[in-house]
Amino acid sequence: MARAKTFSLGDAYDGILADLVRNGRFGTETEVVRAGIRMLADYEMRMQSLRQAISAADTEIEAGLGMEYGSAEAILSDVMNDDEER
Repeated sequence: MARAKTFSLGDAYDGILADLVRNGRFGTETEVVRAGIRMLADYEMRMQSLRQAISAADTEIEAGLGMEYGSAEAILSDVMNDDEER
């Protein structure tokens, strides 16, 4: 069983929390906090995935597997054509 947590949000965030419950968006303040933590966890997972993709791309570029484009239009064309193949 989870243990209770005690923390202070400050007046601004406490008011937002109360409004979300009062307006019926959430049933309790705990639900609001859980939703916020879920959103933060999802964001962190997306950021980690993006960092991994960037690292993999950097490794490919360092290995000489990168592709040079002559213009922004050439990049756009390549991206749009790649999207159609999926």
